[in-house]
Amino acid sequence: MDIDKLKDLIRVGRVSSVNPQNCTARVTFPDKDDMVSAELPIISIGSKQTKAYWLPAIDTQVLCIFTPNPSGKGLNDGFIIGCFYSTTDTPAENNEKVVSIHFDDGSYIRFDNGNVEIHASKSLKLTAPRIDLN
Repeated sequence: MDIDKLKDLIRVGRVSSVNPQNCTARVTFPDKDDMVSAELPIISIGSKQTKAYWLPAIDTQVLCIFTPNPSGKGLNDGFIIGCFYSTTDTPAENNEKVVSIHFDDGSYIRFDNGNVEIHASKSLKLTAPRIDLN
């Protein structure tokens, strides 16, 4: 495949809008005169029985992949693969054994070697049909 065509299929851009109902987003590509994509599905963990829900914030830098478009009429069908860290948006952790999710309000969930820490900035609600402490 021609390298110029490959550059159009794999692109880095910034989220310009999100559609929470469809879990899609539009992406602006500064290197293409701020061209805006169609609504792109956001790759997620699961989509059938087990579902994860996540939307990137507006202006988040994301990696997109597009399917080849033989008509040559621009970027149509594609996906947002995910976001990535940069010198501006740095990782919240620096330990390869830690898994965590940090939220913009200061709340977080952190797993470290069998220990789970949950910090809620306002309130924490845990529900279960029954509790077995054995």
